[in-house]
Amino acid sequence: MKYFFIISFFITSAASAQVTKFSDRDLYELGKIWGLMKYYHPAISQGKVDWDAVLLETFANTSKKDVNAITTHWLSTADQRNFIEIIKKNSECDSITLRNFDSSWIGKLKKIQPKNKTRLLNLISQPKNVGTFYSNPVENSIRYNSKNEKVYTAFSAELKMLDLFRIWNAIEYFYPYKYLLDHQWDDILKKYIPIFKNIRNEQDYKSAVMRLSSEFQDSHTEFETKYQYDVMGKLSAPFIFQIVDNVVLITGIKDEAKMKKANLELGDLITKIDGKSVIKNIDQKSVYFAFSNESVKLREAYSYLFSGNESSMLVEGTKKNGATFKTNVERIQRIFNNEWDKDGIPNYQLTYKGKMYEYLTYNEKESRLNPSFSLDDKVYFEFASLKAEEIPTLMETYKNSKGMVFDLRGYNNSGALLKVFDYLFAQPQNFGIKTQADFSQPGKFCFVDQIIDKSYKFIGKENPDAYKGKVIVIINEYTQSAAEMWAMIFKKIPGVIFVGSQTAGADGNTTSIKLTDGNDLMFSGLGIYYPDGSETQRIGIKPDIIVRPTVQSIRNKQDLLLLKAFELIDGVK
Repeated sequence: MKYFFIISFFITSAASAQVTKFSDRDLYELGKIWGLMKYYHPAISQGKVDWDAVLLETFANTSKKDVNAITTHWLSTADQRNFIEIIKKNSECDSITLRNFDSSWIGKLKKIQPKNKTRLLNLISQPKNVGTFYSNPVENSIRYNSKNEKVYTAFSAELKMLDLFRIWNAIEYFYPYKYLLDHQWDDILKKYIPIFKNIRNEQDYKSAVMRLSSEFQDSHTEFETKYQYDVMGKLSAPFIFQIVDNVVLITGIKDEAKMKKANLELGDLITKIDGKSVIKNIDQKSVYFAFSNESVKLREAYSYLFSGNESSMLVEGTKKNGATFKTNVERIQRIFNNEWDKDGIPNYQLTYKGKMYEYLTYNEKESRLNPSFSLDDKVYFEFASLKAEEIPTLMETYKNSKGMVFDLRGYNNSGALLKVFDYLFAQPQNFGIKTQADFSQPGKFCFVDQIIDKSYKFIGKENPDAYKGKVIVIINEYTQSAAEMWAMIFKKIPGVIFVGSQTAGADGNTTSIKLTDGNDLMFSGLGIYYPDGSETQRIGIKPDIIVRPTVQSIRNKQDLLLLKAFELIDGVK
């Protein structure tokens, strides 16, 4: 065993040394040049050159360290390969946006001679015969696709540096919201080169790549195969909870024996975990997770706040009666995506005019929540459970109601639900536009004057009998992606009121980067905008009236957002 350890250490160290022979600046310039050639050089972009192999060979060649000489070699290698002449297709673009595009970095390369700079600049400024082998190999697709990226079974420092270059360049050229980042994307490459150079094992890699993904600042970002349990720990709390007013409120029990042993109960407030405040814990751990805005930062903390590999943790807080406590809690193993109550949200009820109503009821036969609940002259729709075939009957049944409430706190991406707007709009409405990558000019994006497709540029129809009552829409941080698109359409209803809090700010169909180990790293693949070009990404949909749950309302399982919606309808004269 001792000899095996020594040999393993030697191999790992030697592999790492082949990457560390380059300075951070060298790797920065090589990473950018490699990416530009990957997506712009005719032979490489058409898949005529194994571009991974060229990079890995560069790392393995201990004699060649000069960045300019390497660039010359790369260009020569690619130029010797045949490629096909590509006839440029007519574009459906209404306009091209350059806000994600910048070629000025070529002139600032410190290690590259003028001749090679000119060649690189010509590739990107005069693109010809640009293929889509590495960027869009699926016919009629409008999103980046990495299905042709190679997968490796081995582990090496070179492969992990390849991963960094692969991820960074995919975002550089094909992430529609790169311009909205709080940081310069160039700085992220500089920041992570030393981190990836120091990767020695799988644990180092998973930690590094999770931190890198967080820099996307995109709530769509996730790994198909989760790394978080290896990085954050496989154990977590024996309870479910909500974060409210910067503290943790216990809303459910996962392990009754461990809860009893720690003397914890439903409704208890936790203010500290292992001596640190809840917010400090979130700030320290959230560096591994991507979020578009602060509301999602708190939402996503559910899956990692209490995570660890230690068998127990120390928590402090307050009981319902105001008494303080400090207790050790034993952790349990949990896989959050396998839990039906993974968000910690209690089964809310509506307290209205002194009476309690179960407005969310489960239909055992259909395995879903019932989509509607009516009370007096008001009706509530649980949009996530709604089916298109139910819409005509429901709209006819409630056409004379005083008000309708549409709850977008769940998720439903069925395009057939557009039918509901036939009853809510008096005439067709254009609700948004999108950007998609121009794969013949990577880094540039094409504006298209619709979001879904040409046939759905306008939603709704001419309807003189459109619904005349008040429409209220409920939103919060769980309103994400397709739900945010629904919110954009509801915005077109005259007099509509949005109640709740800021949405997730992640809009546009997802796509993924294939990693060297075969995992997929998701991000938003299309840009979604209002008709005037203003964003929802990161900003989300903002409510007209802000209403958030309180400690007391969650303890009592009261839905303050629905209550406010009904009160607004009652107030209509």
